[in-house]
Amino acid sequence: MTGYARASAANEAYEATVEIRTVNHRYLEVRLRASGGASLAYEKRVRDRVAESLGRGKVDVTLHLNALSESNQELQVDRPLMKEFVRLARSLGDELEVESTLSVSDLVAFTPAFSVRERELAGGSAVEEAIDRAMDLAIDSLEKMRESEGSAMASDLESRMGTLLRALDEIEKASLSARDAKRAELEAKVTEILASSVEPTAIASEVARLVERADVAEEITRFRSHVALWRSAVAASEPCGKKLDFIVQEMNREVNTIGSKCQDRAISERVIGMKAELERVREQVQNVE
Repeated sequence: MTGYARASAANEAYEATVEIRTVNHRYLEVRLRASGGASLAYEKRVRDRVAESLGRGKVDVTLHLNALSESNQELQVDRPLMKEFVRLARSLGDELEVESTLSVSDLVAFTPAFSVRERELAGGSAVEEAIDRAMDLAIDSLEKMRESEGSAMASDLESRMGTLLRALDEIEKASLSARDAKRAELEAKVTEILASSVEPTAIASEVARLVERADVAEEITRFRSHVALWRSAVAASEPCGKKLDFIVQEMNREVNTIGSKCQDRAISERVIGMKAELERVREQVQNVE
């Protein structure tokens, strides 16, 4: 399920800011991007905290740390380059017979020898406390967003289950009528072909067998049981995305069997409609944890 959350937390020494973005994924995949002095050394800590709350999904976490008691940046000096600068200045002075007196201000003015980079902040309980608190706040916010989205999705999927059941009821009625018509048609054809050379009971037995092959009562019953199982999974408290995905596959199997057994036009139209609806359900299920 997609989601986004951002949160910050601070103590006397550090401020941590966490951004979390989630998109649909078959498994749980957590990626951390650290900035502002944060180190990828905290990746396991972040990954473990995410895994406690999320069952699957591709999760991108951005962690930014800000030291409140010191600068987030540090100045670096390229000492070999600075020494070369001093050597060259003195060499030029000797060569040109000019007195060469270098001051600290002269050295500082040689900017190519200086660079600024983000300071890697020291670890410790204060850093971990700020990270944990920011992670908790961000995940709480993310879960609220996902719960709201999940509620809307559950309502939509339940509506689709209702649509599927109504189509199934229509198929059931049409199949009963088609079965009776098929029986009469077969009896007439078999009687015509075999005339009176075969016992009527044998003809009736063969007709019953052929009609039974076209009977979809079992598939209809199994489909309804799949819907009951679906509703039970949705009502449960634990993650059900993978289970729902499997149930949709089984529903599709029953509908395909109904379509292959029934040649009635009205039933075929409803089968096509159910398959299209099941495909929309399957796409939605990919968003369910």
